[in-house]
Amino acid sequence: MNREISTFGLAPSMVAMLSNAGFRTALDFDGVKPNELSQELEISHEEALKIIQIISRNGAPKNEDRVTALDLLQKEPSRGCVMTFNVDLDELLGDGVQVGQVTEFCGVPGIGKTQLGMQLAADACIPVYYDGLGAKVIYIDTEGSFVAERMQEIAEATVTHIHRIAEESNKPEDVEAANAFTIKEVLSSIQYYRVHDFVEQVALVNILPLLMDQQPGVRLIVMDSVAFHFRHFDDFQSRSRLLNTMAQNLTNIARDRSVAVVLINQMTTAYQNGEPYLVAALGENWSHAATNRVLLSWEDGYRCASLQKSPNRPFGTVRYNVTQAGIR
Repeated sequence: MNREISTFGLAPSMVAMLSNAGFRTALDFDGVKPNELSQELEISHEEALKIIQIISRNGAPKNEDRVTALDLLQKEPSRGCVMTFNVDLDELLGDGVQVGQVTEFCGVPGIGKTQLGMQLAADACIPVYYDGLGAKVIYIDTEGSFVAERMQEIAEATVTHIHRIAEESNKPEDVEAANAFTIKEVLSSIQYYRVHDFVEQVALVNILPLLMDQQPGVRLIVMDSVAFHFRHFDDFQSRSRLLNTMAQNLTNIARDRSVAVVLINQMTTAYQNGEPYLVAALGENWSHAATNRVLLSWEDGYRCASLQKSPNRPFGTVRYNVTQAGIR
């Protein structure tokens, strides 16, 4: 369990000093040596050593936090997934975006990243009766790219699709289940948060468990985009620490609360032997943050999605379209 440092019995002044330096949870001390902490806080080596010993001793996982491989295996089938409305993309991901995991979609501007985020938000609300999650969604907008009218358009197309399936089946129980699925139901199930800087972004991630306790039923969290407020950061060490903590918190939420976490990321230019090429933003360390990574790109005039990282799916590339109805 990733405990807050305020729960370790340290002096309030020391907690404040550590917090100001970016050490807010036990995970932030991972790999930190006493001499490094001593220099960072301008304290003695003995004080730094004592702090690290307290954190490492009391921050170790408890027996109740441990599970067996069998526990994990038995839990997997019940987690579920969020469909994308593109059959090939769903198959590439393993029936859709996996619940219990963090999935990152990276791509250049105009490739449809936000469209995909909104499509997933609508699809997560599809009733369980129709192989959906019947869920609520938390949508975190860092760029101001979320357009309510576009979300309504995608929601309307999603609802129409389910109603059409019900009508074609001509079964009363199918129609009854579909009638409860409305545009208003979809839109009211999506909780929208606009964050304006990295402080708000990190703070919102920190209180996500509280928000989810207050609003039960959240099975999807979308962050669009994760990199926007971290592009221009003077203190690289602090940026890395904040990103690592945020990534760990999101991973814990995905795993412990059976939530699909979707991170939208931008691309940036890197150089190799003087030649420019595009890579996902936030650097090499960040590439380990997500369970799955999908690169969205243009190939021969077509939008393509390439699975580049997954613990259990073969890599591959499929095509997708952005239509008036959403992702198809």
